[in-house]
Amino acid sequence: MTVTGSWKYSGPIFDAHTHIGHEGLAKMLAIEDEFDICKQIGIVHTPKVLDYARSKYADRIIFAKYLPTSETTRYNVQLLLEEVSTLYDEGYSLLKMWFGPRWRDYVEDENNSFRLDDSRLNPFFEMIEKEEIPLIIHVGDPDTYFETLYHDTSKYGTKDENLQQLENVLLQFPSLRLQIAHFGSQPEIHRLDNLARWMDTFPNIVLDTASSRWMARELSKDPDTSRQFILQYADRILFGTDVGSNRGEHEYYSGRYVAQRLLWDTDVEHRPLPFVDQDTKDLGGTFINGLDLPMSILEKLYWRNAHLFYNL
Repeated sequence: MTVTGSWKYSGPIFDAHTHIGHEGLAKMLAIEDEFDICKQIGIVHTPKVLDYARSKYADRIIFAKYLPTSETTRYNVQLLLEEVSTLYDEGYSLLKMWFGPRWRDYVEDENNSFRLDDSRLNPFFEMIEKEEIPLIIHVGDPDTYFETLYHDTSKYGTKDENLQQLENVLLQFPSLRLQIAHFGSQPEIHRLDNLARWMDTFPNIVLDTASSRWMARELSKDPDTSRQFILQYADRILFGTDVGSNRGEHEYYSGRYVAQRLLWDTDVEHRPLPFVDQDTKDLGGTFINGLDLPMSILEKLYWRNAHLFYNL
């Protein structure tokens, strides 16, 4: 399946998690049109990209300002507060922060003692909580990464330790409006109970469904449990892909869109993921078992929830 006319849901789609740059943006949006993705959050890393995208696509893209991980992990709180204070004047609507454990591999002179729940960051969280500024935040990574890439727990921490730091922030600032990326970094079946506890404890958080292979791989392992979770929290889950405009090839985008459509819209069984999952390629691959969500839930997932959370 490659066209939206084949799917149960055929309405407009809001992609709540994309990355945009100057290169390849027009091509990405044209491919999105084929899949009825007509609005999205675009995470922006530079003012130049923002100026370009706003001049051409302001009616289509909601702009998220990326806050530099390198400065956050050095507790440069004054810079963070300045970035927040200019957010709306610059044309942004929300913020993005990334704390995948491998940030330690990229940040020069990395601070391995950094903690997201360090009190030095409190002025930042206080500010965005008071101003009700939405924040997309990525904390943690797939279980598979901790099994293969993050063996050195003295450097990366355990997954539970990474997640606990975010929970500690939420306990101190319970009114934060967070879109926690990647299903809260907890789509693994054994983690859904903990994720449900988060959803019950912190009513202002929502989840997105990026990335496609992570969702398909983990939620397909127990479709009944996954389906029940989504039905229970149907008002607070946003469709997202994590695609970036610099990828270029049609197959990159279409594979990710088709994978999620199969997962959410259909009842397919043991359908191969339509692109290679690097985490399972040597273990037989990833297979999709569709959740066959009701139309009323699909309408929320693909469109309504994002509009409600972001007051669009």
